[in-house]
Amino acid sequence: MKEPNLDHWTTAFAVIAFLGLFVAPLLLIQAGQRKSQVQYIVGIIVLFSVMLIYYVLFWSEYIRLFPYLIGTIDLFFFLFGPLFYLYLKDLVNQPVVGRKRMLHFLPFFIGVAADLIVLIARTQYPEFWGRPARIPVWGAYFKVLPWLYLVQLALYAIAILRLQQSFGSLQKVGRWALWVSLCYLGFVLANWSYFLLVRLPFFNRAWDYGISFSMSGFIALVAVLAYVQPHIFQTNEFPVFEAEPKEEPDARYRHSGLPPHLARHFANQLQLLMHTEKLYQQNELRLDTLADRLSISRHHLSQVINEQLGMSFFEYVNSLRVEEAKTLLAQVSRRELNVIEVAYQVGFNNKVSFNKAFKRATGRTPSEFRQTMQAKPRCDPHDQLEDA
Repeated sequence: MKEPNLDHWTTAFAVIAFLGLFVAPLLLIQAGQRKSQVQYIVGIIVLFSVMLIYYVLFWSEYIRLFPYLIGTIDLFFFLFGPLFYLYLKDLVNQPVVGRKRMLHFLPFFIGVAADLIVLIARTQYPEFWGRPARIPVWGAYFKVLPWLYLVQLALYAIAILRLQQSFGSLQKVGRWALWVSLCYLGFVLANWSYFLLVRLPFFNRAWDYGISFSMSGFIALVAVLAYVQPHIFQTNEFPVFEAEPKEEPDARYRHSGLPPHLARHFANQLQLLMHTEKLYQQNELRLDTLADRLSISRHHLSQVINEQLGMSFFEYVNSLRVEEAKTLLAQVSRRELNVIEVAYQVGFNNKVSFNKAFKRATGRTPSEFRQTMQAKPRCDPHDQLEDA
């Protein structure tokens, strides 16, 4: 009998499995507001890692030391389709919640119940331990089980392919969603290939490494992106600001391909980003910069600002600058911060554009506003000069 031994491939798969178990909790800890979304990715990585460890034990013959583990991972296959699908639905802002979400995991729970029945029966009839095929019902169950989860994997592959049209408006996150889809499709293809080819006489047992390669590839992809593009899995823990949508859509964007629910989602994300990071304070802030931060196209961001916020990009940025300037002018004296210093601090690069934007928004010059808010008895000539 062959002695248990790890070769190059099994060692590599074991390393990747432990990498997955290391990365998964870190993703969950740092997910912030996206924790409910990232938990799907964490679940996939943990299950892939556990399956890789099981396969390593199987190929290296170490499974003989743990005979009770044989056949324990089969039911995991019922989880991958729902986890990938629900994550992608959440990613495109179409989350499945409540009972509908639980229905996706019903085959897994049924399988667990069936396995528990088998386990109880085996303890009552130990002579059948390890040989369930001697009982017709058990034999049929174990024969049909792989085909059940293969069909389920294929059905979810079709559902995920139908989601592809929703990825276009997400730009960078859309590319990530595409990679997730491709990883799942590769996993499905590897499983179907194995279970079809294993019945052919020329089949090489080493070919089932394809399943492990697909799982390893996904773990490695997530680990790399968690480092180079952490925004995919993280966000700040701040409340979402609601935007007032315009009742009538702008005719310019009638064929833009950005659904209303996604436009509202990006409006909220934009408000959150601007209020938490105060990007409007950058006097060279551009539409392209914001679009890149939100992982959305420039055209779609312009649509979001016009339709959901009811103003142009420059009007929106200036409105945020004016609001902060009003706070500073009301709370800070001229001796601490004069008008032109306020203008520079909130993002304007000259006093003329600041005065115009401020007066357009409030009907008063910055100095008049400060005097009113601070209840000065007379006008300060220095402020009057600053308004000129």
